[in-house]
Amino acid sequence: MHGRARAIEVWRSHHLSIPVDLQRLVSDLELEIVLFPFKGRVNEMIVGETIGLRPGLPRPWFRWFVAHAVGHYVMHVGSTFELEPWQWVNRARDEWQAEEFAACLLGGPDGWSYSARRLGIPDEKYLLVQKLTGPGG
Repeated sequence: MHGRARAIEVWRSHHLSIPVDLQRLVSDLELEIVLFPFKGRVNEMIVGETIGLRPGLPRPWFRWFVAHAVGHYVMHVGSTFELEPWQWVNRARDEWQAEEFAACLLGGPDGWSYSARRLGIPDEKYLLVQKLTGPGG
């Protein structure tokens, strides 16, 4: 299932509105968020029902990474990291689906009509939200 379709299901089943209350959604899904001092380029990871986030993330990025991790949780089995090199193609597909999910979850059905600030997302992700939630998206 594509990230957009799954985000729409989650949006409807959890009666979400703009800006999305991620704290409530995470609680409804019985997930836990913990801060973890990741090294290198890792900002977020989900293992089981625990989302790990790098401390000190700006609020819009914190929200984006939570939505991204929730996407992995509802669409993919296990952790967001597979260690076998042959799984690279699946990992790339999974990452795109989680990005698509985050954009559609945080943007809702009319994300294109709100500002990045109103949605509580990074400016860098706003074009993706517009593309996926806009008319004909």
